[in-house]
Amino acid sequence: MAREEGSAPHGIRNRVLAVFAVSLFFFVGVLLYGIAQLRAIGDSLVVVSVGYQPLSGVAANLQAVVGSNDRGFDRVTPAGPRPLEGYRESAKLYETTIRDGLAEARSILDTAAKSTASAEELAAIARMNQQVDTIDAASERYREGFEAWFAVNETPPTDAAQATAARAEMDRRRGELRNEISELGGLVDGRIQAVFEQTLRAQSRALLMSLALAVVAIFMSGLLAGVAFSALRPIGLLTEQVQRLAKGDYAGRVDVSGSDEVAVLAREFNAMADAVSERDRRLHERAEALDRLSHRLRQVIDSIRAGLLVVERGRVATLNPAAAALWGIKEGDDVPQWLGELTLGRHEAVAASGRQFDVAVVPFGDGGELIVGDDVTDRLLDRERLARSERLALVGQMLAQITHEVRNPLNAISLNAELLAEEVEDGESSAMLSVLTSEIRRLEGVTARYLDLARRRQSEPTSEDPLDIVREGAQVEREALRRASVELTVSGTSKGVGELDGEALRRVLRNVVRNAVEAGAHKIHVTVEPRADLVLVSVTDDGPGMDAIQLARIFEPFYTTKAKGTGLGLAISRQELEDIGGSLVCESVPGHGSTFRVTLPVAWHPLEATGDRA
Repeated sequence: MAREEGSAPHGIRNRVLAVFAVSLFFFVGVLLYGIAQLRAIGDSLVVVSVGYQPLSGVAANLQAVVGSNDRGFDRVTPAGPRPLEGYRESAKLYETTIRDGLAEARSILDTAAKSTASAEELAAIARMNQQVDTIDAASERYREGFEAWFAVNETPPTDAAQATAARAEMDRRRGELRNEISELGGLVDGRIQAVFEQTLRAQSRALLMSLALAVVAIFMSGLLAGVAFSALRPIGLLTEQVQRLAKGDYAGRVDVSGSDEVAVLAREFNAMADAVSERDRRLHERAEALDRLSHRLRQVIDSIRAGLLVVERGRVATLNPAAAALWGIKEGDDVPQWLGELTLGRHEAVAASGRQFDVAVVPFGDGGELIVGDDVTDRLLDRERLARSERLALVGQMLAQITHEVRNPLNAISLNAELLAEEVEDGESSAMLSVLTSEIRRLEGVTARYLDLARRRQSEPTSEDPLDIVREGAQVEREALRRASVELTVSGTSKGVGELDGEALRRVLRNVVRNAVEAGAHKIHVTVEPRADLVLVSVTDDGPGMDAIQLARIFEPFYTTKAKGTGLGLAISRQELEDIGGSLVCESVPGHGSTFRVTLPVAWHPLEATGDRA
């Protein structure tokens, strides 16, 4: 019994392998024979394609050139209708054409020789090369005969017998050239026909042999299918039960009698089905519990607004949507460098990519880390803006009260000083009153600026082109800038007319330009860049620039580096822009000037842009 169980598998396998080997042999034979025939046909067609067909065209062209030369020569006489010298130029052109054609023929034959390994084709190509050389020699002889004929007829009167002999000799050489070219054409056409006939014969042989081998192969395939079906018929039942098992049905069993491979496989399958059924029941219970826990945990993590990610070996293992949105990463990515450099603990206001984050780093798992971070940029900016607004509001209220008390006496003093100046005739007294009046007006200007700081301004949009506003402001300030030896240039792009607070833009530009002049700038350049729903105006000067401390305080009220400045201009300008949805920022490097960037909301009219205007 043991011997039968050990030998049965080998019997089934040997039968199947024997039939399969014979069938495979015939299949491979059909394939190899077909490939060999196709390769032979392909080689012949390649030679025809890259050699004989182009060479046939060259031969036809040479025959046409010789024919044209013959017709031209037949019309030539020493006296007319075609002059000798004109024909000589035509003959040179024909000679050049023939020489170029022969060079092309040699190139084609060389390419054809490289594309084939057939001895027959190589011999034919060598014969054609010899014919090309023969044509080249015949062409040279014809040229010599033509030169001799031309020399006889070039200076009439000419000895008639000598002219006739020269003409006959040239005609003979011309005929020889024509025949040699025709011979080349005949060689090419004959070879093309021969290749065509060989291809037809090879195709017929390949078809017959392929059909014969295919019949044998089909027969052997049928025999293999019969043997396999009879030997492996019980596998269908086993496959059906495996599919049921894959779908979760563990009740089915495979009953196969015998001792061959299929019977052994059926018994093992039944045992495996029992074990899998029990294991699946246990795993199912555990999976349900884990799924419930995982789903709840995922919901909790995804609902957190702060970015949360788990780092293992420097890569992101898990993260929530907030982390992906904050830091532009996904699972499997490397941790951003600035995050990876943070130590364990809490880190506040960490700057990265122009934003600020509060980040906490704690150990997690086996050598991993859990990073929780939140974007606090807007929160810090709002806090700073609120604090600045509160300070400005408080200062404004105080200044409004003080200014209100000071302004009325100043007006009375100014009026009386002007009246007194009109009545006083003494020059020295008049000058003193003029200085007094000037200082009073300056104080009035200071009080007006204090009132501006105290007053929260509402936007008053008008329909204007931002580029025109900037150019208008440059024109207004041009005379004052000329006196200060300051050059002001304007460039930018116009997007047409839009709704914006033009007066706010004018005041801010005037304030920034005057600050640049007072800081010692000699050149100021203003650029206008329209955006989707705003306009960006940049004012760049070549002044002394500012260090980090000055740059951090320039927008603080009452901070100034000028002897007579109030320190309110930039503070009022930025507050005014922020009140209407704009902004004012500054970039500066000591010794390299400063750049103030103004953004202002604009509702553009639905018109096409007018393009760049310098």
